[in-house]
Amino acid sequence: MPSNESMTIHIQRVEPSEKPETSPKVQVPMYAVRHESARRWVDLSLHLSDLEVTLNWLELLIHKHIQQTPEADALWTAALTMFFKCFKRSASRTKLDATLVFANEPDEGRAQFTVLQALRDKTVVHDENAYTQGAVLVPIFNPDGPVAKVGPPVLTLFKASTLDDEHISNLRLLTLAAINYVSSAAAAASAEVEAYMCSASRAELVAVGPYRYMSPSVETASLRRSG
Repeated sequence: MPSNESMTIHIQRVEPSEKPETSPKVQVPMYAVRHESARRWVDLSLHLSDLEVTLNWLELLIHKHIQQTPEADALWTAALTMFFKCFKRSASRTKLDATLVFANEPDEGRAQFTVLQALRDKTVVHDENAYTQGAVLVPIFNPDGPVAKVGPPVLTLFKASTLDDEHISNLRLLTLAAINYVSSAAAAASAEVEAYMCSASRAELVAVGPYRYMSPSVETASLRRSG
């Protein structure tokens, strides 16, 4: 497979009444390349896939965002979460290093990364900052007078939205910059894999055994994927 191509497997359940497509007469076993460059290529490609999905959601927001709606809030939350998923620690893939990804970006761009990350970490995913607050308030009439009248307690919630055109635009610019960086890094990793393939013997490649696909299911949902 050329270095600039990728193959994604989409799983589709075959019902008992349906017949799967006829298997080819000759099945060629596939072997995983166990080399650091291959692992890096996979990780970068997964990041690139997430970033492209993020960009698609942001493009929908840019073209359709007129006022806050449940759909707009959902797209914004999804885009913000998916983007920073690439920069957070994962047990299964190496995270992106923001200092490298945005090394050539202006200071303002890096500052916006920090702001948006704080919105993701402290507001959208975790409730920690002042964008969301709550208090039980009691009206007290004539509080400094000799006779004060106390009204019933009222639970009051304050929620500030993180969704606005400026935040959408800034996240889009950061996503585009990240896509450019990751695409270049993935191409470099692909070239390293091809160089390794030229030097590796068939015995080395076969020794790892055929690739074993880990089927996603409720039984494996809590398990770390192999790789």
